[in-house]
Amino acid sequence: MRTLLIGFLAIATVMTMLFFGLGGDTGPSNPILTATVSTTTASEALKPVSPEAGDPDAEPTLVAVTTTIHSAPTETPSAAPLGTLPPIDDLGRPTLDASSSVSTVGIDRIMFGMTIRDAQVAAGSRFTPVTPTGHCYLVTPDDGQAGLTFWVVAGTIERVDVDTRTITTRSGAGIGDTEDRIREMFGERIHTTPLPDGSGNLLAYIPMDVADATYRVMFLSNGVQITRLWAGRLPWAEELGGCPSS
Repeated sequence: MRTLLIGFLAIATVMTMLFFGLGGDTGPSNPILTATVSTTTASEALKPVSPEAGDPDAEPTLVAVTTTIHSAPTETPSAAPLGTLPPIDDLGRPTLDASSSVSTVGIDRIMFGMTIRDAQVAAGSRFTPVTPTGHCYLVTPDDGQAGLTFWVVAGTIERVDVDTRTITTRSGAGIGDTEDRIREMFGERIHTTPLPDGSGNLLAYIPMDVADATYRVMFLSNGVQITRLWAGRLPWAEELGGCPSS
């Protein structure tokens, strides 16, 4: 009978502690907190500890269940806004199309060093930022040829990336050509550098004219074929890690 009474008291104590310790609610009061409770059963957690030897009348001691509270991870901050460019009226017809071609100094009427406004006028299209606007950001034309991305650095166009087979250089070199064909076309003006990750090569067309010394046309390959093409001014033309934010 004494054993049954002790067991009943233990269970009653557990229920009282859980009710008042948790505020009497049936669920957690704060949804962003999660509780981790020991898997030990209530009867084991409050198992009476044997009284000291020589004192048979001593009351057993109850061991309470412990609860650990962990804060839930904080939410990931939202991405920075892309921003918009000032509106421009009367742009006319788009000039970038399937007949456009890349050179060391630009693409068609859009020249490296142009302001973002003048470049939009030359393209006959508004540009839309595809990365947050800042010191360096990327834009694409709203109208005309798809697969073109312009780099805007400190307010001027410094590079154009080509991701379409439709657009080639003025000599006809483009995506899908082999490395060997690029070298045959441009000879010693092509400097080849292995990519840091070993996935292919970067072929740089370096102009012979001193006036164009800061310009480049770059061909990215998988080791055999050209997979991307871009042109621009240094140092942006040699950037492989994306448009720096500062």
